[in-house]
Amino acid sequence: MNIETRNKLIGLSFISLWFIGFLAFWALPLGFSFFMSLNHVAIQTDRLDFEFVGFDQYHRALFQDAEIPNVTLLFLAQSAIIIPVIVVFAIIMALLLNQKFPGRGIARAIFFLPVVLTSGNLINELTQQDQGTLGFLQSVTVMNMVENLPSTWAVAVTNVLEGFLMVLWYSGVQMLLLIAGMQSINPSTYEAAKIDGANEWASLWLITLPGISPFIFIAIVYTIVDQFTAPFNPVLEVIMTHFQTPQTGYGYASAIAWIYFAVILLIMAFVVLIFRKSLSERT
Repeated sequence: MNIETRNKLIGLSFISLWFIGFLAFWALPLGFSFFMSLNHVAIQTDRLDFEFVGFDQYHRALFQDAEIPNVTLLFLAQSAIIIPVIVVFAIIMALLLNQKFPGRGIARAIFFLPVVLTSGNLINELTQQDQGTLGFLQSVTVMNMVENLPSTWAVAVTNVLEGFLMVLWYSGVQMLLLIAGMQSINPSTYEAAKIDGANEWASLWLITLPGISPFIFIAIVYTIVDQFTAPFNPVLEVIMTHFQTPQTGYGYASAIAWIYFAVILLIMAFVVLIFRKSLSERT
């Protein structure tokens, strides 16, 4: 067995653990939710009654119920701002925390501590109480600049500014991933670049960032999943509202959830296309 085959088998052995868990716990609920999305579900005292309606509920969610597209587009605009902010902040902090200085371990723990300590309910409470806001971000000058944006983007930017500290709290895992990526780069590469006359700025752009590009990809994917499943997600709130409403119920909520899932897959595919070249070069 050559080393390439052996590495593939090792990778498959790790994936198999997830695949077994998926078949055991996720496959049946996932398939059943799609089945419900094609039916109008009536809740009886001892059973669920299904009336097949095909893709009518998908058509209703996309073209008749204005709330679904509006909430989704607003959240996408907000995510288009939040996700780059989180990833860029994580890259900057990873660069700083990867340097050698006294108390580096404590500094890393401090930045990762919010990930461990904060739960979804606490984040919601802090956001609702405006304790996640930085004062200068709500200054008159900043807000005047926001008001000049198109309405959808203005609302999205305002939401980001109002919970800016909460945004930074979601960067702890990404920092660890990026630090691990930086430490995977062979130090001799930097030594050779220094001998050739490259300064630290050139090393950053020519060695560090290209070297951690797969880890940046992982950080972006993690951030997308984290944001799109976060407790403050307005789309999930709409899904839960319809889920608990007898007039719409499980079927319509499932249809909205599958549309939302399709949107996430499209965003993931777009990210993969962007990083396809750098990922293929590393593999």
